[in-house]
Amino acid sequence: MASASASHPSSVWRPAGVSAYTMPVWHRDRMIVIGDAAHTAAPSSGQGAAMAFEDAVQLARCLRDLPDVPAAFRAYERLRRDRVERVVAQGRRTSTTKVAGPVGRLVRDLGMPLAARYLARDGGAAQAWLFDHHIDWATRVRD
Repeated sequence: MASASASHPSSVWRPAGVSAYTMPVWHRDRMIVIGDAAHTAAPSSGQGAAMAFEDAVQLARCLRDLPDVPAAFRAYERLRRDRVERVVAQGRRTSTTKVAGPVGRLVRDLGMPLAARYLARDGGAAQAWLFDHHIDWATRVRD
């Protein structure tokens, strides 16, 4: 049975019981899903393409360094899962605040300059986990 939630701005068709944001398992046998197929970032997060590029680089490293495809797929998922879950959760939180009624828009418009100043006070360090992520291509992947 399929379900969809029209009340959420990033709702997608999915089998009943499967999160619209992440799949519980990203691979089976010699098939793997990456990017939005594995973990849908909310459109408001602006991270979908970046996450797909990160996935591709990490998967390439795993396939390069590990002896077989199943080991590479396991390592890929292990290396990506925590970051992806954090980015998806952040997008889920922010996407619900982007659909505002008249009062919400007023509060948002008055509060946004304060929030921007608050986030900028540390030179962007609070968001570094999101925007300064680096995958070291030269470092070998271990199973």
